[in-house]
Amino acid sequence: MTFCLHLCLAVFAFMTFINSKSSTAGLVFIYFLFLDAPIHLLITLLPFSVFDLSVIMPLIIYGVFGSSLWFLIPWLMDRLVIRVFPNATGTMRWASVIGVIPLFIVGFTFMGSLTTALSIQKERPDELKKLLGSTSSDYLTRRVVFDDMSLGKVSRIIRGSYRPNIGPETVLAFHRGVVYLNDSYEVQSRIEFSDGYFQTVSPVHTADDTPHFITYKLFEHAALLDYNGKEVWRAAGAADEGRYVDGVQSGDIDGDGKDEFAVYHRYREGILLIDESGRTLWKHPVNALGHLEMKDVRGNDKEEILYSNSNNANRLTVFRTLNSEGVLVDELEISTASYEFVVIGWPVMEVRPNILLTEENEIRVVDMKGTTVVQLEAPGCRTFGKVIAVTVRFQKDEPAFLAVRKVLHPDLAVLFVYDANGSLVFQSAQIIEGSMQPSLAAVSADGTSIERLLVGHGHGYGERIVEYSLAQQP
Repeated sequence: MTFCLHLCLAVFAFMTFINSKSSTAGLVFIYFLFLDAPIHLLITLLPFSVFDLSVIMPLIIYGVFGSSLWFLIPWLMDRLVIRVFPNATGTMRWASVIGVIPLFIVGFTFMGSLTTALSIQKERPDELKKLLGSTSSDYLTRRVVFDDMSLGKVSRIIRGSYRPNIGPETVLAFHRGVVYLNDSYEVQSRIEFSDGYFQTVSPVHTADDTPHFITYKLFEHAALLDYNGKEVWRAAGAADEGRYVDGVQSGDIDGDGKDEFAVYHRYREGILLIDESGRTLWKHPVNALGHLEMKDVRGNDKEEILYSNSNNANRLTVFRTLNSEGVLVDELEISTASYEFVVIGWPVMEVRPNILLTEENEIRVVDMKGTTVVQLEAPGCRTFGKVIAVTVRFQKDEPAFLAVRKVLHPDLAVLFVYDANGSLVFQSAQIIEGSMQPSLAAVSADGTSIERLLVGHGHGYGERIVEYSLAQQP
């Protein structure tokens, strides 16, 4: 009976996988990670991936070996009971078999956890395995300037004036609150949110110039919070219909000094532009949205919405620009499998900025016409995973360096630092726990024109903020 049920389930999952056109079709086999845990553990120990051998390997693994496993399990359990209790009746035999089932569940759960841990280690890029816990050079020195375990991970580090009558501060936006630091990294103010955990948090500018924060709760909603952490408005999708909010970005798109908010859905719903009162200004449908930023990409001193498409299996990613009215004003096709990007004014900032793309073992900077400006060596870099980049002036009156923070599946965060010539001068890799948003910021060093780099380093389920500065060069 168990053999037939497992075989039917495996065949059904395989047919669904074959007929699907989705890039996530392989998720139909996720239940077999537990059901066939011993087989998965053995496969993980192999030096290669058996699923790369043929498209029918899932059917062989789950349909043949997995179903056979579930024939042997009850048969062996029955043989064991008969051997231990030779005089047991049929009822007693079944009761004993049922009593042994929890032991198998515990064992399969343990093997599933062990398989996951081994798989994660196996999936880490080979270029980064030796770099874990170390750095590629002594070009930069580091020191911990802030350490906190109570507010979760940091979502964003930003330098600016976000409180009335107070000059520029360093703002640390955590999953559960916000901290304001002065130039000496001393805490000036601390806010803790009462409404739990947010995936992203960012300070914004509003009409009355009081501190507000735009937040995003994973698979639920985007919301604007006031200085006390109370909700001003909320934008949510229809969860019962499978339509979730996937993120939010803020920016002054109409040039009035107040931020607007681009709430986006990756599929169907697209982009909603919302003002600070919670009123929807316009909607723009998108079939498959990859990433979105609000930046001045046309050189007109107004921020626009730039977004990429995620249905780029043909290695062609389309970037579209919307103005303050939601009108499509520019479209650019770039040959790349990466839809994650950063708008950056590097290596030089002319009228329009450039687009930074992360690809296989390299980072590419492309201008707004689609021409590659520079290709940067990036050992261990991959296409997918969130990325952030900033320019930082480590030296007075010298061209800016480029710092890139990349989150790699399944549990790594990598820092790349390049000099003005595009040479990789520093690299580090870190194992992270739980969810993480890459965070970087360049801050002034003691009010001078020299800058230092602040990087969020996950510390367990808390966060350390690490400052990087230029080491004394020989």
